[in-house]
Amino acid sequence: MSRGPAKLVPRDRAALPKLGQAVPLGPVLLDTNVFINALTGRGPTVLRELLEALPRLFVAAPTRAELAWVRGRLDPSHPGTARVLTMYEGLSARIDPVKVLIPGDADWVAAGELAGRATRAVAGGSRRATASDRAELISDALIAVLAHGAGFTVVTGDADFDVLAQLTPGLQVLFYDRGREAAR
Repeated sequence: MSRGPAKLVPRDRAALPKLGQAVPLGPVLLDTNVFINALTGRGPTVLRELLEALPRLFVAAPTRAELAWVRGRLDPSHPGTARVLTMYEGLSARIDPVKVLIPGDADWVAAGELAGRATRAVAGGSRRATASDRAELISDALIAVLAHGAGFTVVTGDADFDVLAQLTPGLQVLFYDRGREAAR
C-alpha cells in the first residue's frame, strides 16, 4: 500500500464512483452500512437486492462483528426488538460462511497503519481521534485491506472509504447515496 500524500481532501461525493441500479457482477464486498440501510429502507433499492444476492457476495469479518454489535445493543424490553432480531437472524443465515473474509495478523497490522495514515492525511496531525473514531476507522481500513488483497470491490455509503481508496491504489469502491431512491 502506498504511503500517500501528507494531506488529503475527501472528494465531492458527486465525483465518486457510484453503485448502479443493478447488483454488480464482479466480486463484491459489502460494508456494514449496506446492511443497516437496506434493512431500514434508507438508500437505493439496489441495497435490498444486494442483500437478496448475499449467498454469492462477500462480507468481511469486521462487518459481521459490527452487525453483532447492533444486535447486542438492542434493548430486549423494546417492543420492536423481536422484529429486528428476526430480520437479523434471517440475514445472518443468508451469509455463506465460506464468503466471509477473515483477517490475519498482517491484515490487522496493515489496517492499523492505513487507518493512522488516513487520520493523518485528513486531519494533518492536528486532531486527536477518539477511541470510537479509531475503532470505526480501523474496521473500515480492515475491510479495505481485505477487499484490496482479494481484488474485490467494496460497496459502501461511507465517505471514509474515499480517503482509504486514495491511500490504497487499486482499491475499488462503489458508493451510494442514502437519500437517493429511498422512497422507491
